[in-house]
Amino acid sequence: MGEDWTETTVFRMATGSFGVLVELLNPCYKIILLLALIDITATCCSCLITGPMLIMGTVFCMYPTFTYVAGGIAISTWCMACAATTSLFSNRIISIGFRKYADVIEKKLAYTSISFVLFYGFYIFWFTPTTVYNSVFMAWIPDPLSEEVPSEEAAAMYKHTILPWNNWIFVAGMFILFSVYFIMVKRLAKGQKSKASRSIFIQCSIICFFNTGTALIYNALAIVTPAEWILAFGQICWTCNHASPAIIYVTLNDTIRREFLKTVFRVTLAPKIDATTSVAMKSTI
Repeated sequence: MGEDWTETTVFRMATGSFGVLVELLNPCYKIILLLALIDITATCCSCLITGPMLIMGTVFCMYPTFTYVAGGIAISTWCMACAATTSLFSNRIISIGFRKYADVIEKKLAYTSISFVLFYGFYIFWFTPTTVYNSVFMAWIPDPLSEEVPSEEAAAMYKHTILPWNNWIFVAGMFILFSVYFIMVKRLAKGQKSKASRSIFIQCSIICFFNTGTALIYNALAIVTPAEWILAFGQICWTCNHASPAIIYVTLNDTIRREFLKTVFRVTLAPKIDATTSVAMKSTI
């Protein structure tokens, strides 16, 4: 019994690993894999680190070194996730808009995007001011509030200029990209009812909601001190922003759901072809 279970487990792991490697031949899935690794790391910061620090009422002076390093990881993973998400949907738009040249463009764009995301995260972590957690604000803020007498010099030293710009550009860019993506998919459907169109709209709405909520609240925090429920809402949005993509892709993305069920539960589902897919195939031919 034990040998049969071991052989079955090894077979499933090998089959699943092979399936993952095959799917990664698609440039889009390379970016998704990178985004998944970023989200896992960011979730550790937003949940496993932030939660206990909030319960203990932590401020910078209690654990300065740990808070400093964790803040650097938190802000770099957030910026990397923004860049990876933008790159992912740019890749999808180009693959739909330039289908004839998709094989040539997608691969180069994927590697360029991955390189940029890694460089961007490296730069944010090492060459920009970090953020530190303050349980009073229920957020990671640039100013540790450790000065006995507040001064303009200290405020200028702790000011983080890249994060607000990152958030504004990300919110604006994602709104434009999601709008263009949705319009392109609707045009492919040519007015027909498409499950893919509805699925894309739902994915866009959920991801944009959490992304926008997190970015706008943290940008507002640099200007004013919002109410406690707004700060709590910002924390929830940040957590869901990195945790929700796994649920969204498994439940709403047919390809990923099919491979997930096949790898984990050994359930094989036939690919679904709707109006959008059939029109896209005819256009390609």
